[in-house]
Amino acid sequence: MQSKEKDLSAEMYYTKLVEKYSDMVTRLCVMHSASVWDAEDCYQNTFFKLYEALGKGVVDSPKAWLIRVCLNECHSLMRKRLRRTTVSLDELEIAAEDKSGIETLDAVWSLSPKYRDVIYLYYYEDMSVAEIAEALLIGENTVKTRLRRARQKLKEIL
Repeated sequence: MQSKEKDLSAEMYYTKLVEKYSDMVTRLCVMHSASVWDAEDCYQNTFFKLYEALGKGVVDSPKAWLIRVCLNECHSLMRKRLRRTTVSLDELEIAAEDKSGIETLDAVWSLSPKYRDVIYLYYYEDMSVAEIAEALLIGENTVKTRLRRARQKLKEIL
């Protein structure tokens, strides 16, 4: 009887995590993928790995864990599909009301992944420098340096 209750509570916890972090993982996948289909694959792989990890009890900080796994999944998928024809960023449907939002997003896209990640997490996910450092497994000073350099690059682009 106790194992059924434990399984049920683990499934409920998983469901709550999916509901809470689904949008964040979706945005990360779209930001780091060449196509909508790649983003969907990354999303599914990320939450599948979450389900497996929760069964093993290896997830201490779910948000940081999800960010780290999601980015790794996206990068891994991109390496696997490097030779495949991809959809250009212009062809992706981006929900934006005004032109300045698209220009800003294009500028963020033009940054290298290490700068794009910190900018995205800081401004779009409202994460602190400490949270970003934990999620990306880098030092806080490294995060601050990357934010500063990314802002400078964005200023030059825009």
